[in-house]
Amino acid sequence: MQFVQLTEKEFKDFSKKYKNKCYLQSTNIAEFRKKQGWMAEYVGIKENKKVLAATLLLSKKRHLKKEFYTLRGPQLDYNDEKLLNYFVAALKKYVKENDGYFLRIDPYIEALSLDKDGNPTGEFDNTIISSKLKKLGFKEVKAYKMSDTVQAKFMYVIDLTDNLDSVMADMDSKTRQMIRKNEKQGVTIRVGDSNDVELFEDIMNKTSQRRNFNDRGLEFYQNMYNELIKDNMIELVFAELDIQLARKNLNAELKEIESAKEDREEKRKAGKCNEKKAKVKEQEEAIALEKIAKKNRELAELESKYGKKITLGGILYILYGNEVASLFGGCYEEFKEYQCFYTIHYEMIKYAIKNKYSRYNFYAINNTLDKNDSQYGIYQFKRGFGGHVMELLGEFILPVDKPLYNTIKLLSHLKEKIKRK
Repeated sequence: MQFVQLTEKEFKDFSKKYKNKCYLQSTNIAEFRKKQGWMAEYVGIKENKKVLAATLLLSKKRHLKKEFYTLRGPQLDYNDEKLLNYFVAALKKYVKENDGYFLRIDPYIEALSLDKDGNPTGEFDNTIISSKLKKLGFKEVKAYKMSDTVQAKFMYVIDLTDNLDSVMADMDSKTRQMIRKNEKQGVTIRVGDSNDVELFEDIMNKTSQRRNFNDRGLEFYQNMYNELIKDNMIELVFAELDIQLARKNLNAELKEIESAKEDREEKRKAGKCNEKKAKVKEQEEAIALEKIAKKNRELAELESKYGKKITLGGILYILYGNEVASLFGGCYEEFKEYQCFYTIHYEMIKYAIKNKYSRYNFYAINNTLDKNDSQYGIYQFKRGFGGHVMELLGEFILPVDKPLYNTIKLLSHLKEKIKRK
């Protein structure tokens, strides 16, 4: 075996066949990260000209020396201990020789099989890999909450079949109800292009202000879109309120009520009407007619203010390997009542099934599933679509220059402690 620099083609070819592939281990992300000030290179293990392991290796100078990071990698068979030991030893040596003081990894491998409540199902257990990494000198980053690691440790996913009905059956009743409600209300989706990146950034900016998180900014989204669209790995999906469709649906509902009235009158004339049931039905129809009238007035006001089609919110999707992943998303405060994410996710689940993806990834949830947690609502919303919790092995750090690493870690800890006071 030999540790080598890989060509872009060699890396691509290996990554394409790798079982646990992730978009963060792609040449597109390498180019994107370069624009963020990182150095990017491809390294791996070869034997008899065959690539046995590969990783995108990022580096950036911080605190006198460089930190190295293999995003959602490295890519190899972790059950092959000889290969794992050799690759880790080679990476450690390479980092040291190239002025690095630590290496960060976070393999894209599930730790345990979990159900929708986060309980182990016993289907598989990969935690032995964590033990192997620790024996090789890695320190596991303790992840009590989502922000403790660079990449999310916990996600929520649906394992897809080619049958939409089975996926729908696994959803809870509220989720199915909201999907149908949005259809009636005229909520549709539109796939954007490069001209819509500014619109997406506006949505994210306003959402970040409302929900108190740091927005990444227009340049971030533009660079990401421009690099990932080269291989059709990214889509911007927007939810829109179609005023004309909403009116059409209201008119259809109105015609149903009118038709029911006509049928009832004919039964009355023929002496076949149950008056007790008829009165209940007429009361229900009166309430429905009031709602239709009110909704038409609201639609008229919205059309006057915003036009015939109104953007409600949007999600940035990653399409890579076997999964469709919902990476970033937001909505406008004034249209929150439409809960447009139900429609976007539903339509993209349909897209994923149609295009033979095997997993739909709602992406990050907080590490705790405690009902008292401030992020619990996000998990609860995703859980409503069925699926299950996905826990990854997590983040590990291999100190190479231990004195410098420990000093920086101590200073960072003191800085955080002062900040909290």
